[in-house]
Amino acid sequence: MRHLDLYDVLAVAARVLRCDSDEAVRRTNLDTVQRVLSDVRRTGGLAEASAALLAGLVRGRPFDGANRVVAVAVVLQFTALNHADLRLEPVAEVDEVLDRIAAGDASGVADFVRERLDEFDDWMGRRVGMYERFTELARKVVILAQEEARQLNHSYIGTEHVLLGLIGTAEGGASKLLAATSASAVRELVIEIVGRGQRSPDGFVPFTPRAKATLEDSYLEARRLGSEDIDTEHLLLGLLKDTDGVAAQVLSRLGVEIDAVRSLTEQRIDRRKRSRTAVEAMVAGDPDWTTYGRRHHLIAELHAVLDENERLHEQVAKLRDLLRKNDIDPDL
Repeated sequence: MRHLDLYDVLAVAARVLRCDSDEAVRRTNLDTVQRVLSDVRRTGGLAEASAALLAGLVRGRPFDGANRVVAVAVVLQFTALNHADLRLEPVAEVDEVLDRIAAGDASGVADFVRERLDEFDDWMGRRVGMYERFTELARKVVILAQEEARQLNHSYIGTEHVLLGLIGTAEGGASKLLAATSASAVRELVIEIVGRGQRSPDGFVPFTPRAKATLEDSYLEARRLGSEDIDTEHLLLGLLKDTDGVAAQVLSRLGVEIDAVRSLTEQRIDRRKRSRTAVEAMVAGDPDWTTYGRRHHLIAELHAVLDENERLHEQVAKLRDLLRKNDIDPDL
């Protein structure tokens, strides 16, 4: 079992309290947090450890402001670190347990957690099957998201890191759709919104429940649009679906029209699907193009042509707008 340290807890507190790391330290009773973390290390299984963490932070009230919210967020981070997810529904039952803990009654908390704890098989917090459906470029996005989290000293991977991974994967379709959004501008806003962590994490960097939900949504979007594989465009659609995540906040503040990008993304996926179907139908009966490698090469070449056509179309549209602004009818 992997345990949180004081820096991990402070990073979560800073994010929930929307303050920088220094203020998070000032607003946290460090001795109480250290005592709770020591108690957690003396427990057995993950459910027991999570329960001890939750009960200790709720009773000890080490955080100045939103103590319960910070406590729950810390527990979610702890379970994610150990490849598990803690379901917090129904909310009324969670509130009831937190009320009992605050009143001094922590009995049954471990059972409550155990009933809602989903432990997963793979490092993404999902069943291995979904990750195997990721294309090579989609996997690169995940790897870059981990690197972005490390560079920002974050002990978690959030939607903001996935966004940076999409922009950083220049070969992917999502990066082309976000071409007007620079990685440096996104990174600056991420730091402004959630701050930097205290130190670069060691080993595995877990996904937050919100980021895992984004990956799940990407899978659902792929299926909805008729694909068994999850590509960068599907990851982008999953990201755009979470309008309350940090990634969506960043895009909105940069002036990105979420609905417009979503529409363009779906159009791109549909165009790719139709071109692939057409090419595969065209070469199906040709003995010179029956191998997967030859078909894949032809489709890649066609996609390159389509990309170039898209750029030309954008340039023509801009030229037409410029002519109209100068009172020239582009259709004459």
